[in-house]
Amino acid sequence: MRFLVFNCGSSSLKLELIEIHYNAGHQPENARRLARGTFEEIGPRASIRMSDESGHKLESSEPIADHKAAAVRALDWLGEIGSANIDAVAHRIVHGGEQVTEPAIVTDGILSALSDASQFAPLHNPPAISVLRAVSEKLIRVPAVIITDTGFHHSLPEAARNYAIPRLLAQRYGIRRFGFHGIGHAWMLERCAAMRGTTVEHLNLITLHLGAGCSATAIRQGQSVDTSMGLTPLEGLMMGTRSGDIDPAIFTFLAAREKLSPDQVEQILNHESGLLGVSGISNDLREIEAVAEQNHHAALSIEMFCYRIRKYIGAYTAVLGHTDAIVFGGGIGEHSDIVRERVCAGLEPLGIIVNPESNRRANGREACISEQQSPVAVYVIPLDEELYIARAAARLLSESGRQND
Repeated sequence: MRFLVFNCGSSSLKLELIEIHYNAGHQPENARRLARGTFEEIGPRASIRMSDESGHKLESSEPIADHKAAAVRALDWLGEIGSANIDAVAHRIVHGGEQVTEPAIVTDGILSALSDASQFAPLHNPPAISVLRAVSEKLIRVPAVIITDTGFHHSLPEAARNYAIPRLLAQRYGIRRFGFHGIGHAWMLERCAAMRGTTVEHLNLITLHLGAGCSATAIRQGQSVDTSMGLTPLEGLMMGTRSGDIDPAIFTFLAAREKLSPDQVEQILNHESGLLGVSGISNDLREIEAVAEQNHHAALSIEMFCYRIRKYIGAYTAVLGHTDAIVFGGGIGEHSDIVRERVCAGLEPLGIIVNPESNRRANGREACISEQQSPVAVYVIPLDEELYIARAAARLLSESGRQND
């Protein structure tokens, strides 16, 4: 089957056309990428890159009004190059709310639930839903599947899921910790199990999704039992432009002293803080590393970034009791041996011993970077969210087909 996967960001859209082959047990096995594309900075001068395995390419800068227009442009291009044969479409949705916790075939009820969850992900859910609707209108007879980022964390126990605020208020407004980056954490779990020759149910992991957004997850026997992001992606680790954990009183303090509205304070915490706010240079770690030796604030931002991650590793080690491995993924986790080294430095008492040479060689590739005698293994596992989404959709449609036989 051919799956067209859409991965929608707040100002970007990624897509891949992936061919999935099933094994004798009707499970998705081999995969082949037929085409891929990205739309960056959607708006008056969007950057478009599309290519397929036959060598067709599209690279341009042109007006793309919104995510819906980007999806339609992608479908038109696939039709032009003869790759319009699509068996199913799969969409990444950031927030599934309380109701959508598993991969699901799209229905009116599913769309309604995703729209309700948009209040917690206003930058991500609405454009993703608009893409879903636009593609479904163009591909009327093609089934659509959604996989949510929050779904993987549905297993959070009550003690980790709830905030210590008045219970009735929390219930009235649906305030709880949902967690995000679930597809990335689930991919790291599956790949780590494959690398270790075991099943996910036999693993206790701490997975680190480190990129523009950052999150840590404690996984016990294949299930998420705690994660650093909460009701929104602002909680937890220090990120590219997000503050992560802060004293909540800072919000009202800034609002009062600077005479700011709630939206203005949230803008500061979401878009002007993190690596960018502390360094005063950039939210791109590579640019900060390049000047860190001469710039105190740049060096401090890296130190704070790694320190926060190290704190969460310590906390989640206590949560799990026994940890089999630490896994680094995401753009920073996969490509910065400096961050991996600094995060793990001093964690030898917890059984985490990194091999410096293995760590340096691991940038951008799957590898074990811990010493052989390390009680806790350490891995680098590049993320492949699109392939995970395609496989999850393939499993769902295979199971649905067997049930209807």
